[in-house]
Amino acid sequence: MNLGLNGKRFVVGGASKGLGRAIATCLVEEGARVLLVSRDGEALAAVAAELGGNATPCPADVADPAAPATILAAIEATFGGRLDGLVVNAGGPPGGKALDLSDEQWLASYQVLLGGPLRLLRALVPRMDDGAAILFVTSTSVRQPIPNLDTSNVLRPGVTALAKTLARELAPRIRVNSLAPGRFDTDRVRSLDEQRAAALGTTPEEQKEQSAKAIPFGRYGEPAEFGRVGAFLLSPAASYVSGLAAHADGAAVAALP
Repeated sequence: MNLGLNGKRFVVGGASKGLGRAIATCLVEEGARVLLVSRDGEALAAVAAELGGNATPCPADVADPAAPATILAAIEATFGGRLDGLVVNAGGPPGGKALDLSDEQWLASYQVLLGGPLRLLRALVPRMDDGAAILFVTSTSVRQPIPNLDTSNVLRPGVTALAKTLARELAPRIRVNSLAPGRFDTDRVRSLDEQRAAALGTTPEEQKEQSAKAIPFGRYGEPAEFGRVGAFLLSPAASYVSGLAAHADGAAVAALP
């Protein structure tokens, strides 16, 4: 299928690695132009060099109130000030149990997951052309709480609600969807496996094997598998899909509906 992305202009958050990088890669492969956003400027430069001339690095921390101005300036310089889409995505908040986390940790998690994205959306939505799309990368914690990731369990359902709300408020000019990843083979998940293994006195390899057994597909997903779903939801091929809270999780979530 031709996704109709050739020449389209996107901002992708968390693009230096993992799932953000996977979406950015698929968009570029489909002919789109992508502004890569992440705190890690060195890693962004490497990704941009790998993806070629249609990828431009823009180092910025979305949780920082100054980030929207930085990203707007890059949009002006790279795309002439107009956009066809945005991927709202950032590194996961710190692990921990709800009552063990400090006020500062809760507030920092809010800034990463909601505060920063809201400021960015206020700045970028007016730059989006008709038919544009916004995609929030969330987590399966929006449907089933994940042990020891309580900031995600509490705040990410709010992100999904924000996506649903914006889908109605911005329709029909802009589509808004969210996509919840299960366990993918990324640095973030490997780090969580290492922490869990250390707590249980096992190895990361054993922890990964145990986690994979709970997934009906029997394995972790590859980032490219997530990237393709994300690119579809951002594309004109999904022109009547908005307000969707989708999963890419190998059937891991058992909750209904």
